[in-house]
Amino acid sequence: MHLPRALLVALAVLAGAATHPTLAQQPAFQPGAETPEVWPAGPGREETFYQCTACHATGLITRIGMTRAQWNDIIDQMVAKNAMPEPEAADRKVYLDYLSAAFPPRAPQQGGGNWRNPFQPQR
Repeated sequence: MHLPRALLVALAVLAGAATHPTLAQQPAFQPGAETPEVWPAGPGREETFYQCTACHATGLITRIGMTRAQWNDIIDQMVAKNAMPEPEAADRKVYLDYLSAAFPPRAPQQGGGNWRNPFQPQR
């Protein structure tokens, strides 16, 4: 029995592709843990973590760097526009103390200084 040459080539390519590591089935994506320990250590970490992650993924908060006043404005904005309950004054202080220490303003990594925080109120 003679198979056409093109069919033999196709079978050889498929057999090789099935065993190639980049084409073989990859393991399923495993998301990282979302626990307070993924944030920088500091007073108020746990309280702030659970307050913020009730609505947001940890990466959203950890990628942002703002001053205390900017974090305070963000809390005001979430209360006004997103129906977040107004935190008690003592709780707000804990959140602001932690956020401003753990996630202070950072210089933009790209963009020549033109990058704007999308969560910062527009002026």
